[in-house]
Amino acid sequence: PAATPRIFVRRAVFSRNIDTWCRRAGLTSMRASGDIREDKSYDAGEVFEIMQPPPTNHNGFGTAIGTGQGKGRAAVHRDGDWHHSVHVWVHDPRTNSVLVQRRSKYKDTNPDMFDVSAAGHIAMGDDALETAVREMEEELGILTDEVYLTKLFTAISEASGETEKHGKYLCREFQEVYLVDIEQVEKSALSPVEIKVADGEVEEAKWIPQEDLISALITSDSTYVPRSNSYVQGLAKALGMPIKA
Repeated sequence: PAATPRIFVRRAVFSRNIDTWCRRAGLTSMRASGDIREDKSYDAGEVFEIMQPPPTNHNGFGTAIGTGQGKGRAAVHRDGDWHHSVHVWVHDPRTNSVLVQRRSKYKDTNPDMFDVSAAGHIAMGDDALETAVREMEEELGILTDEVYLTKLFTAISEASGETEKHGKYLCREFQEVYLVDIEQVEKSALSPVEIKVADGEVEEAKWIPQEDLISALITSDSTYVPRSNSYVQGLAKALGMPIKA
């Protein structure tokens, strides 16, 4: 089936002067208009491949092994089947800042919470890297190539909750986590990156100091999607700021 069209509504163009780089430390926020009152990316029948469950003694990391069995998105989240997703953290080493997004209030999991720069489920038959590149374009308007995505780890995640629109969910995922150096992306493109958030899917995106991000995740800040200790430690290490277990 054809991809659901995205509507990009608010733009912020970054020039190469020092004032702009300073604004990347959280003072500039790209916000959607809020005109779209639903998550246009949501498709209850989108087919995910069911993954084999991880071993019970896992340390927070693992390897996704497919079963060859497909199942619709709504049923997967209802039944708690293990499935596959990607996370992309966009990092600017010039300011030691990370781009975070606030999820739409209409999302079927963790609505209206701050989260990874871009993320998405891997549909049946799709590849993790190609999904990561596509999600960066669809959610943030960032065009890049797979070569600029550095694989960090595969996280094992279990989360449950309930939303007013979609009801209860049990989300069990193998999350392929990547890091993107935005400076390298801009050098390759010979131009600044332009952020365009997807209305109905992303409420806003903003640059924050990496220390603030790690602190929020460590302290289980209620405005952020929770992440396991192993996930946070792995991300902090990738950002050059390892923390004690």
